[in-house]
Amino acid sequence: MSQAITFWFGCALVALILEFMSGTFYLLMVALAMSCGGIAAWLGMPETAQWLIASVCGGAGVLLIRQRKRRKIVPPPPGDDPDWGQQVQIRTLTSPGHARIFYRGAEWDAQLQDENLNAGDAGYICGRDGNLLKISSKQPE
Repeated sequence: MSQAITFWFGCALVALILEFMSGTFYLLMVALAMSCGGIAAWLGMPETAQWLIASVCGGAGVLLIRQRKRRKIVPPPPGDDPDWGQQVQIRTLTSPGHARIFYRGAEWDAQLQDENLNAGDAGYICGRDGNLLKISSKQPE
């Protein structure tokens, strides 16, 4: 029984450390789910029940985060942002949905809002998250 408790809380600790390094809430839900499995082991439940409880808690946590992200209200575009609607040149695709763009004489990190944007295409700035520019294929109004 103590091996199962050590396993569950050890895995929860690893997931929590990875959460601190990545900054997503998904791994926090995984750590919480593994802690629930550890609590089930501490209460003396059979191994099947421990896995079932951890799975249900993890699935519910991930779904809650996903729904909360979907409900998040996007603020209206700032009226005083001089970059809003400006044309940019997409230099390279760095990962799915992300690229390096050329704008104002420098390269910037960008998040592509449209899947049909490729390297070499022109796009338009439709938002910003800190220094990360959000790029669309159509000029925003």
